[in-house]
Amino acid sequence: MLNIRLLRAPDYSPEEYFTVCQLLQSFTMPGWEFIPIETEIDPEDGPYQQPGRQHPEDVHFDYHSPVEKIMYNKHQPTPLSWQELFEVCEFYRDIQRVPEADFVVLLTKRPNALNWFSAFDHRRNIFVHTGGWEQFTESLPQYPVAYEVIANVLQTQMQLNKEGKDACLHEIAKGCMNDFCIDKKEINFKLRTADICITCGERLQMCEVPDHLVEAALQGFESLRKQMLFNQGFRRYNGTGQLVIKNHRLTFPTLGNLTVKSTPLARTLYIFFLRHPEGVRRVDLPDHRKELLDLYGRVSGLGNREQQGERIDRLIDPLEGSFDENRSRINRAFTTALGETLAKPYLISGMAGGAYKIEVPRDQVTIIV
Repeated sequence: MLNIRLLRAPDYSPEEYFTVCQLLQSFTMPGWEFIPIETEIDPEDGPYQQPGRQHPEDVHFDYHSPVEKIMYNKHQPTPLSWQELFEVCEFYRDIQRVPEADFVVLLTKRPNALNWFSAFDHRRNIFVHTGGWEQFTESLPQYPVAYEVIANVLQTQMQLNKEGKDACLHEIAKGCMNDFCIDKKEINFKLRTADICITCGERLQMCEVPDHLVEAALQGFESLRKQMLFNQGFRRYNGTGQLVIKNHRLTFPTLGNLTVKSTPLARTLYIFFLRHPEGVRRVDLPDHRKELLDLYGRVSGLGNREQQGERIDRLIDPLEGSFDENRSRINRAFTTALGETLAKPYLISGMAGGAYKIEVPRDQVTIIV
């Protein structure tokens, strides 16, 4: 059982705090228990006692925020170092004799000197910055705050190294819990995908994090995603963004130029179906041989016209062709890049005997081939 104690800083209103607590407790997450804490931090104690001073950040990281460290502003409280924020968690641990295995999560609007959304230490202490979310997302703030709570608990379990280079801390956003979000607005991508990539999943297994706890976290992420879609946040988003096909590449420019990688023949098949929104039955593919061959010649550039023709003939053969193989390949590429939920409208879908098609609205696709 993971016990996660939610500690409210004096700058975070009780109303906002209990909204987050109730949201987390509403999820079906076996093995996770979110515990609201009655104890309040005295504003006169600890790092909160001197709002006018500037405390230096005394740690050095390989990763840095693209935004300069937040300096003192007379119109807002001084930012705190990570050490000071974790000291608040330690103070609570000491006075309440909290078991070492429990997590203590400090929810605070007080900015931190490195300007991060959240962070954890090696003693299962976590802080989440609860303010300023309107700068980066249209979601109601309780959703990204709740997401950060769940994500940091898992990141602690998988021994993610936030202080140095870590293969599971993705500088290029891929829709994973561990996207670093160099551009802080990329947090939207993580919230919409509600996913953990294969590499990070393997790391969780290597660290012997029980599967049922990981599955529960994914359920929590998915619940957050659905609620955001049906509430104020993300109501204007019906997909992941504009898909651009140019120079034989399939990319999402609004998602950090995320690229969907696959073979030339699979990309040819994909572009063909994008050009036929009404759908095409597999048995009718031979009627489109010339279009497919011309398209493959431009997408691939491999081999001569005769060799290209042989590959297209194998693709469209109604009995023993490579249609299913290439359709599965391109669909798998989209699912890997976007996650199962977001990838769905971009897949080539259909049933044997009927028309195959791609459901995504064509105004969300730009093709330059």
